[in-house]
Amino acid sequence: MSSVTRDEVASIAATPVPTVQVLADAMQIHELSIERPSIVAYLRTIAPEKQEIALIHALEVGVTELLARRERMRVQP
Repeated sequence: MSSVTRDEVASIAATPVPTVQVLADAMQIHELSIERPSIVAYLRTIAPEKQEIALIHALEVGVTELLARRERMRVQP
């Protein structure tokens, strides 16, 4: 069994957590700043308690559209 040195532990501890982590069955977003006026303006129209689900829905719609575009580009000659 190998042992981990103090330098290796310090290196692991100092490794920054990515802003967006895509895991096996979930995605975690940490301290993400979105500075796109259209996105901010859209979410400002949503009640604060519904903004998180609105953002999730917007991501679902966006991903669905991106996948459809990729498929259309794939089948075009």
